[in-house]
Amino acid sequence: MSNIGMHRRGESRPRREAVAEAPSSAPTPAREAEAAFFRACGIGKPSVARALEAAETNGTSVESELIAARLIKPDIYYRWLAQYLELPFLERIDPRSVLASPAIDALLRRDGPLRIVDRERVLTVISPSASTLQRERRRLAERPALRSRFVVASPATIRAAVWTVEEEARVRRTTGALEEKRREHSARTVLTGFQGFCIGLALCAMIAVSLTWPIHTLVGVHLTMTAFFLSASLLRLLAAAFGKRPAAPILPREARGLPVYTILVALKDEAAMAGQLVRALERIDWPKTRLDIKFICEKSDTATVAALRAANPGPQCEIIFVPDHGPKTKPKALAYGMAGARGDYVALYDAEDIPAPAQLREAFAIFSASDGKVGCVQAPLVVSNFRQNWLSALFAIEYAGLFRALVPFLGRRGLPIPLGGTSNHFRRSVLDEVGGWDPYNVTEDADLGMRLYRAGYRTVAAYHATIETAPDTLPVWMRQRSRWLKGWLQTWLVMMRHPLRTMREMGAAGFFSAQVFIAGMMVSTLAHPFMYLFIAVYLAGRVMGVEASDGSPHGQLFLTDVVSVTSSYIAFATMGVLHMTRQEKRHIALRHMAALPAYWLAMGCAAWMAIFELPRKAHHWAKTPHPAEKAGAAEHATDQVSESAGAGSGNRTRAISLGS
Repeated sequence: MSNIGMHRRGESRPRREAVAEAPSSAPTPAREAEAAFFRACGIGKPSVARALEAAETNGTSVESELIAARLIKPDIYYRWLAQYLELPFLERIDPRSVLASPAIDALLRRDGPLRIVDRERVLTVISPSASTLQRERRRLAERPALRSRFVVASPATIRAAVWTVEEEARVRRTTGALEEKRREHSARTVLTGFQGFCIGLALCAMIAVSLTWPIHTLVGVHLTMTAFFLSASLLRLLAAAFGKRPAAPILPREARGLPVYTILVALKDEAAMAGQLVRALERIDWPKTRLDIKFICEKSDTATVAALRAANPGPQCEIIFVPDHGPKTKPKALAYGMAGARGDYVALYDAEDIPAPAQLREAFAIFSASDGKVGCVQAPLVVSNFRQNWLSALFAIEYAGLFRALVPFLGRRGLPIPLGGTSNHFRRSVLDEVGGWDPYNVTEDADLGMRLYRAGYRTVAAYHATIETAPDTLPVWMRQRSRWLKGWLQTWLVMMRHPLRTMREMGAAGFFSAQVFIAGMMVSTLAHPFMYLFIAVYLAGRVMGVEASDGSPHGQLFLTDVVSVTSSYIAFATMGVLHMTRQEKRHIALRHMAALPAYWLAMGCAAWMAIFELPRKAHHWAKTPHPAEKAGAAEHATDQVSESAGAGSGNRTRAISLGS
């Protein structure tokens, strides 16, 4: 059986960050028997010894450790087991032959037998294991008739068939689950009838008041806008002053009994990023046998699927195909992938992400030390291409302020946090409790953060970061930002369906904090272009010698608008730059800061795009493309920013300080 071995002698074992191997102990008799079996099969003694030690540490089997280490090819191995048991082997299972049952999706989360029909015979497909091999062989020898009723396939082959069976019913079920169970939390309906009535009434009242008292209306609108601007700026300044990202954690040295951790990655048209993504996830410091990585792709996206397969992901990885039903959104793909998630904990990444290797261990340590009310751990995001142009530089400032100041500030004070769209870590039980991702919300992260808070859970900031690339062209940036803002509108409208109930669930502090963060920043973004317009009209009038009439408030309103706009720039820049590393600051030039007005005006335009798109294409997902050249650039930049970003790099897995 030596042909099942694939020992790669030239590879070095990855170093672990702040986590030592668990102390060795005497192996159990069952695992020692497994080890003896594989030594007899021709697997090298050192390899078997390492697999035996890992099995004892991780609570797994020697067999699974050898497969995870790629010392055994699963297809060859299970074919050999079939020959050893004198049973037929199936390389592929026709989904039409599967006997479906209401509980068949359980086979997506655990290995087990599958019943199929072949020429009017009912067969049971099994995946034998080394630990039960001799017992199965004796049973078949004692009852030869059983050989006509059993066939062998690998667990991956069984899961592939189960995914295809009832896929249409499954995608309808997962897409509509939140709306059916918690309709008041679903963004499928953009506006309730009552909300539509209130908005229409408010617009009519605004028009009537404007026609009756134009000056008073102008003053009232300006004061309202100023309140939103200043509240958002104050929140940023408080975060700049008191927001402090967590210190580098001292991770527990004991590594025994780690749970299964599911990683979900929703992909669409990401063939260029597939290789980088697989390499980044391969470096994660977590036992491979306790990892469950799902690459979730649309059935029609053959290029991405081909690129993933060419990248040769490990046996802990699985490619899932999402049927074409309902909205084509990332949260719909995530909800579908959760049907097969095996982990007690769930992490979410994007195609371009390069997470710190120790990020999972830190998140698990935070969950383990908590009081059970931590529903999410949010890892910071670091922009790798901040030196590329003014747009990526300001995006990096924005992310530095958000993830290194604002998120830790809100988290420490127990206030609601609209999550970032990636590098979120959840307890599986909590995710199920709140209904998971809303397939109809195009900023599913903000929505989920609010629902977690309303259910009594809080979000905690992590130290170890994820490196990703920022959009570097204005059209791509505008599409991404308009989708974000449209999703924020969806989230706010869902929250405000029953405002009194929402306030009771969130508490007064949480409710008003969410209003400042979501409504305040949304309104200030929408108002930004009009404030510039008013300032320009006022200045043009003064240049042309037009004098304001006595008692006119235009001069005071001009000063109010200047203060509002200036305060927003100062707060934005202070919160970001103050929490950037020395290396990042060295490359943020004054010319980048001078582009802040253009950046904010672009945000205002994106916000109005979101407003006009919401009634027509509420659930349209504007995809952010990641060209091929960005993949190599991101990995190269990782080595340059990782030492100051707490993100690790391709070759370094030690804890690194963001404060350097």
